[in-house]
Amino acid sequence: MTTLYSDDAVAIIGVSFRLPQCSNWRELIDILADGRDCIRPIPESRVANTGQILTGNEKEGGWLDEITGFDHRYFGIALSEAEYIDPRQRIGLQLATEAIVNAGYTLKELSDARTAVLVAAHGGPHPDLFQSLSVQGKANPFAFIGSLHAFSAGRIAYLLDLRGPVYAIDTGCSSFLVALHEARNKILTGEADFALVGGCELVLGTLPQSSKNSSGLGVESMTDRCRPFDAMADGAGFGEGGGFVLLKRLSRAHQDHDVIHAVIRGSAINHDGGRSNGITAPSSIAQTEVITAAWHQAGVTATDIGYIEAHGTGTKIGDPIEVQGLVDTFAAYDVQQESCVISSVKSNFGHLSGMAGLAGLVRIIAQFRTGQIFPTAHFQQLNPLCRSTEELPIRVSSSCEPWPRQGQRPYCAGISGFGLSGTNVHLVVEEAPSTLRHKKYEINERLVLISAQTTQDLSTYLSAITNALSSTEASIDEIADILMLGREHFPYRWSCVASSVSHLVQQLTNHGSISLSSSSPSSSLSVGLIFDECSPIDIQLLMKRGETFPAFHRVIKQAENLCSGKTWTLRQRWIIWLLGHHAVLTAFGVTIDLLLAYGVGKLAAQVVDGGLEFVDALRLADEPVTDSTFDHQRLQTLLQEQAELCLVRFSRCGELATAINTLGYQSYDSERSLLTLLGDWFVNGTNLDWQQGCERKINRRLELPFAPFVATYCWPETIENSAMVSDVVPHTSISNSGENVEEILLTQVREVLKEPKLTLDDDFFAAGGNSLNGEQLVVRLNEVLGTDLKLMDLLDCLDLNEFYQLVKDSVQLSSVSTTPEIETRNNKHVLSGQQLAIWAATEIAGESGAYNVPAALLINAEADVAWLEKTLTELVLQQLMLRCSLEYNEQGVNPVIHPPMQVKLVHSEVDLTKYTIATGIPVLTQRLQQMVETPLSPYGIPPTRFELLQVNFSDGVRQALLLNFHHLFFDGWSWRLVLAALSGGKISPPVNDYLNYAMEQYTLLESEQGRKLEAFWYGYLANIPILLLPCDGEGGTASNLQGANLPVMISKDVTERLRQMAMNSRVTVQMIMLTTWVALQWQISAQHDICVAMPVANRQLKDENTIGCYVNTVIVRARLDPHQPFHVVLNAVRQASLSAISHSAFPSDRIQKLMANTSYHLTMFDFQNDVDPIRVLGGNGAVVELLDVDPNGAKYPLNLTCIEYGDELQARLEYSAALFSQDTVSRWLNIYIEALTRLMTLGEETTLFALFDGQDDVLSDIPDFQF
Repeated sequence: MTTLYSDDAVAIIGVSFRLPQCSNWRELIDILADGRDCIRPIPESRVANTGQILTGNEKEGGWLDEITGFDHRYFGIALSEAEYIDPRQRIGLQLATEAIVNAGYTLKELSDARTAVLVAAHGGPHPDLFQSLSVQGKANPFAFIGSLHAFSAGRIAYLLDLRGPVYAIDTGCSSFLVALHEARNKILTGEADFALVGGCELVLGTLPQSSKNSSGLGVESMTDRCRPFDAMADGAGFGEGGGFVLLKRLSRAHQDHDVIHAVIRGSAINHDGGRSNGITAPSSIAQTEVITAAWHQAGVTATDIGYIEAHGTGTKIGDPIEVQGLVDTFAAYDVQQESCVISSVKSNFGHLSGMAGLAGLVRIIAQFRTGQIFPTAHFQQLNPLCRSTEELPIRVSSSCEPWPRQGQRPYCAGISGFGLSGTNVHLVVEEAPSTLRHKKYEINERLVLISAQTTQDLSTYLSAITNALSSTEASIDEIADILMLGREHFPYRWSCVASSVSHLVQQLTNHGSISLSSSSPSSSLSVGLIFDECSPIDIQLLMKRGETFPAFHRVIKQAENLCSGKTWTLRQRWIIWLLGHHAVLTAFGVTIDLLLAYGVGKLAAQVVDGGLEFVDALRLADEPVTDSTFDHQRLQTLLQEQAELCLVRFSRCGELATAINTLGYQSYDSERSLLTLLGDWFVNGTNLDWQQGCERKINRRLELPFAPFVATYCWPETIENSAMVSDVVPHTSISNSGENVEEILLTQVREVLKEPKLTLDDDFFAAGGNSLNGEQLVVRLNEVLGTDLKLMDLLDCLDLNEFYQLVKDSVQLSSVSTTPEIETRNNKHVLSGQQLAIWAATEIAGESGAYNVPAALLINAEADVAWLEKTLTELVLQQLMLRCSLEYNEQGVNPVIHPPMQVKLVHSEVDLTKYTIATGIPVLTQRLQQMVETPLSPYGIPPTRFELLQVNFSDGVRQALLLNFHHLFFDGWSWRLVLAALSGGKISPPVNDYLNYAMEQYTLLESEQGRKLEAFWYGYLANIPILLLPCDGEGGTASNLQGANLPVMISKDVTERLRQMAMNSRVTVQMIMLTTWVALQWQISAQHDICVAMPVANRQLKDENTIGCYVNTVIVRARLDPHQPFHVVLNAVRQASLSAISHSAFPSDRIQKLMANTSYHLTMFDFQNDVDPIRVLGGNGAVVELLDVDPNGAKYPLNLTCIEYGDELQARLEYSAALFSQDTVSRWLNIYIEALTRLMTLGEETTLFALFDGQDDVLSDIPDFQF
């Protein structure tokens, strides 16, 4: 075999893939080297996302984890269209983009060339998305073209602006390799400069079902596993996956210093014709012919081929025929026994149908990268129908083994694809040639730019680059080139100046804050230059700048030509220094808005303005300067008129720069590093012209990580999930049929949990349920179905199916609703019990911000004030409690509803010019916390605050929207409605206003049901003890609302183990944490009868769209025996809390009356499932960030708030600063977290004594017993 690189070879310069359980080289190599089987049941998360219906008889397969996410915004596709694009095409589009970026190219570079797109159109028996759509979905105008095979290639070419030959190929199982063969020809004939080849294969529609009988074609495995060439082989299992490769002529790839993953030496294609026993049967003769043709075209012989990736489907007949075809091919050559190893990656991932060749190709490349041949999963004994390989030149790989080299020759492999329709293809693939290193740039420092679409993605991206650089041989110049010139730049940005790869890795490892840019054009940057009096500039420094920046170098060369043979004076060097920097900034596309000059700097300024020639400026440089003063007042006026100006100085000690500094204006010192200045501008959102400023092309392409896509859920209504998105059935349409009850139950569960794919087989708790949303579900069902269900009924059921049976039985026993009729009282408004409790607390404690309910949104663009005011005005008009206040009259205190008025935002400014945006956000948050602590008086005008602040930082301006309400009229649930409106969502009008709710509550409490509630709480709270917490403060009272808080993040490990314990114990995470909190009270106080306050949402279905204070505080009372196992204590707390929740219609003001003087000695436990934070405002779509501005106020001596947000579990302990020191509270909080951690280790059988063992020495004194 020749080792010269001829013009008939094609290089693979970019690769992307997504295969079962792997999407990068490390993951792929680990799977293949271990011989791992990636066949498994379909992931539950995928079923939930797609709404596919499981029968319990599904086949296992090589499933992708996720197929519903798509970054439609990146490609400029509306979500309404993206949902109807077949997920194979959506994934393929992202993989095509990834292959380009993997090669070190930008999309623009390929759009400027002739780039072909050849896609392996999915074949197989699985339907398109269009066939899975509901009747209504098929009528969508995007639905039809979303699934057309031709669009799988055409859409890529259209969206990426690729203009070469574009089409889809379908030859069945050989589609990808046939497309690769065709693309190779396009490159070699000159029809294309580049070629993208790939596709994606998925299983949509009804999932394949297991059967006791084999398929009619004999190709489907009964065990769902593919066992190529093995005696136990019974057919192929199915797999999913996709990928793309980017091709280029090898000689051009060498010339352009591309990454080369592998080289395609030759390829051939043919058809079985009539030489097989049927159209679906393979022909060994045809296979021998196509392999021989490919080898001949590649100029190789059997002795050169060390490995063959066989088609290897694991069928009883197909494998022996393929072995025979290989034996006959090798027979024409004089080769040693077992000189070539064969295998098939289908043993790992299943059969990917038309994309099977892609999986085989990346396996070959992975073997090139490692110098190993990977084992054939499941292979134990050769299929007896195959000719014995003991005396033949081929053998099946059975273990991970080194791939021996033949001298200095590169590894060489073959890969075969045989379509079920008879189309055969074989390619010869060779290891990439050794890269010849070229001369590096002689630059001491380089600017490195990294960006992504979100903060989290940028952090992930930085870590990925750090890992990739740990083993790179590339130089800092090559890395900086790719990241600056070979990557698209996104809004979230990071930069640094590095002198070496190790220096870059060090800064990446310790990277600081991540900034959000406005991603606005460079014209948004306002720059002023300070051309000051002369400062000493060394000739070496001049030359160094010239080496770094081509524009600076040209200024130096021009000066050398103008002063030929002469040595520059100090002032001449200074003029060159100023003009060189001006040239550099101009080259990067920076517009200079103001030029301030003084002394000799005026000469340079005149050259810039065109009033003086460069040669004349150099000649006049050493003449005396006539003006030695300047007008400070005029300078100040200029600077005030251009407040947003970024001033750049070129001397640290010049008089002009000193004067500007004296006037209080900051300027950037270019002497420190011009690269740092450019990096700062990049991070803050300026888009500079890096190509023009650097004046060079990428010298060597590198395989580096790229910024992740930001996936949005894209899935339309299909036949399978259409039943899961039905609306709530109106009460009037309910019958007692089992079918209707099931539909209503599932609708309510899905809405409460926001999980639209749940079925009766799901566990309420496993899907995110807890006692809070469980109570919400029970209230909804009782209202809609007229039942009298209790939360305990739900919690005692193993799954929703069991609960459904209980609900159905309850419906049959209940024919009418038991809700009492409401007596209307004209023109008399009353406060609810919750409002009375808050009012009493504020009256006792005096004015305080503890009952303020604020939120602050940091806006990263100019707010749409008109839209905000319109939206808030509509909300105030719609929601009575946003225009409610209190008034005293002869009957006491009553709510007053004010007429609706237009909301006008109050505008103010916050001066944080001492800080950058990155460093000033915590300062702003603290400032806002102080602002929201100002008490809101509930009397007179409505206690609401709508304010828009302009926040001035040293490097830019941001706005903050500050909203503040009084807890009397607003609770945590109400924020969901306000934030939904601010994000542009439509909120349905309230079904029941809060005044009606308060009157309903009043009427209920006057009824027989109210007397039963009171009797329950009277007995529940009888002889309630006072909790004796050891205090630090003297004379402090629990009713004092002065407070502080301590935050803590519970570790991911403890969180996961908590969830697992909750699942095993049939309880919620909330209940375990509540029980541990109750146990902590025992540990602190040595009391066994513990009471803890706990808030309950307390909303019925009709109240869910109403703003108001519905949340009610109930008391959980548990009697502890510390000798008992934790699970016994857990059950006692569970029973006590469920009993309290089921009687939560009794308002907190009346509960407090029954508790007499003990209510101020309670602690509180609050568990919240946090709502998704608002990301963008409606109107102009400005990006926002929710700031934590909760006021520091203590409504209870201790209040532990736990927030479950996604996978995270956070806690915050609010405490009375009048009673406890921070050290004491911090100690208690640490004990609580340590107890949770110990519980996860010791298990539920541990006693409370063991749980808190070793903590006695850190507690406050236990109070004496009283006899």
